[in-house]
Amino acid sequence: MPPQKIDTTSVNYREGLVAGELNSRLRGVCLVLADEILARGPGMRVYAPEWVSSFASKIRNVVDYHGSEYLPTPADQATYSDIRHEDVMALSFEDESFDAYITNEVLEHVPSVEATLREAHRILKPGGVLFGTFPMAYVSETSLVKAELRDGEIVHLTEPEYHGNPIDPASGSLVFSIPGWDIVEQARSAGFADVNIRLISSRRQAILGAEIAGALVFVAKR
Repeated sequence: MPPQKIDTTSVNYREGLVAGELNSRLRGVCLVLADEILARGPGMRVYAPEWVSSFASKIRNVVDYHGSEYLPTPADQATYSDIRHEDVMALSFEDESFDAYITNEVLEHVPSVEATLREAHRILKPGGVLFGTFPMAYVSETSLVKAELRDGEIVHLTEPEYHGNPIDPASGSLVFSIPGWDIVEQARSAGFADVNIRLISSRRQAILGAEIAGALVFVAKR
């Protein structure tokens, strides 16, 4: 891609260096996806809890892609009637339905990471892989919990933090936690056999981070 078509205005290289509508961390995810396609073939069945993103629009042309958005109210589902609604903590798919599950910037927004990982393990085939990104607290052994769901009510433990949400750009998505290194053990407890955090750095692909020289990609194999 010509240099003049690369957006270099952001000082946050993890979210910036946008080329072809994909930022640095998403190109890191694409490298992992490319490895999986080489291993499994382009007919691999992939689920991801995103449909309206540029990432989803690109990869659904190269794999058997099944995407969704979180549309919790009847009004939301009526507004986006052509988009599948899924709650990642209670997915509607049958057991062992997918070869891969891609989760980009989702785990920090769920009330229960453990429930989300259990559901991911359930819908993956034996040998299937869960991978993607989240803003990791990589200097902390434990996750930084910012909000909890108690008896159906959200309880804020710190100043509320919201990230962008293409379905609800005005309000955004609440951050419940920033995962730390304990997410590795959480994934193992959910049943994943091989769990790692990969630091992907590439001068050729312009994959850099905000504070570290690369993008952290979570990879868990069933």
